Amino acid sequence: MRRVSKQICALLLTGAALMGTVLSGCAEGTDYTEEIKEYQAKLESLAAENEELKAQLGIVETAESAAETEEAAGETQETASVQATETAVPGNETQTASAETVPAQETPQESGEEEDDDRMEILVLGDSIWGNYRDDTGVAAKLDVYLARLGVDATVYNAAIGGTRATLDPEDNQYEFGPASENSLAKMVSILNGETDVELLQGKPAYDDMKAALEARGDIDAVIIAYGMNDFLSQAPINDSDDPWTGFGTALTQGVFGVRRACPSAQILIAAPTYASYFSIPVQNMGEKALYNYASVACDVARGQETLCLDAYDNLGIDAYNADEYLEDGVHLNEDGRDLYARAVASCLVYGQKGQISGNAYDFDQED
Repeated sequence: MRRVSKQICALLLTGAALMGTVLSGCAEGTDYTEEIKEYQAKLESLAAENEELKAQLGIVETAESAAETEEAAGETQETASVQATETAVPGNETQTASAETVPAQETPQESGEEEDDDRMEILVLGDSIWGNYRDDTGVAAKLDVYLARLGVDATVYNAAIGGTRATLDPEDNQYEFGPASENSLAKMVSILNGETDVELLQGKPAYDDMKAALEARGDIDAVIIAYGMNDFLSQAPINDSDDPWTGFGTALTQGVFGVRRACPSAQILIAAPTYASYFSIPVQNMGEKALYNYASVACDVARGQETLCLDAYDNLGIDAYNADEYLEDGVHLNEDGRDLYARAVASCLVYGQKGQISGNAYDFDQED
């Protein structure tokens, strides 16, 4: 019975399609009166054939089948009416098609693929600015606090070691580390890439953090590279194209390459060395190469490699006039200095632009 009802509906659909064609033509302003009469006659003929077909098959139409047929006919007429109306609206032909064929796109919430933008795992490779204080007054702990105030739940792996530098001693190389640069950026990058055993850091305060970072390497969101003071104190070459790991700028560049191999999805932040004062009358420089030159080169590498950049020398707010307020020995930051530094790093991580020096624009004091 249902099959016959479907045959009946098919005939009705055919008639509706014919009527829709005529109506769409009418929308264009052409007189189709005679053709409409002709199609009406065809519809009447189809209905007669319908009745004849049911009589031949001995079909007695039940209330249920009649309702189905009437419902199908109603839907057919409605479809024809909608098609005719939509076609009559200029420029609406393609709208109907696109509405029927373009599937609805899931939002991240619907598909269950929500992005966790409030989590950040951070690895720090650096010197004593990060490495000397590993308690609540240290830069790493303060960074955690300030990121939380920006709505970021952070885990900071502090693999910084005091006294280290970005460059290798000319007598060393990347894989045979001598005492002068055994914990340099080159070695840390080698460990990060699995080329040097992390167990060689045993006894160093950074050992546990570096080991944990290796286990979470695929989830690391940011790597901070913060060297320069010890490169300056050792008067390492500014650049060395023949032996890249021995020049400060070329070593930073090699470090960026190595970090990207190990953590391709992580953003990188290069922090220039901080301002330092060495004498009773504060001065900016000592030795043949000026400290600000190393800071400038660090920023140049960040721009060239399109990483985040913190110019801790010029933009941190420490200078010859207030050095005593932020430096505990002319070189290392006191707690106020570390607080200032952590604020700048947090601002750079959240608001910084790749290839540009961070403006450290966020004013945390507005919340105090």
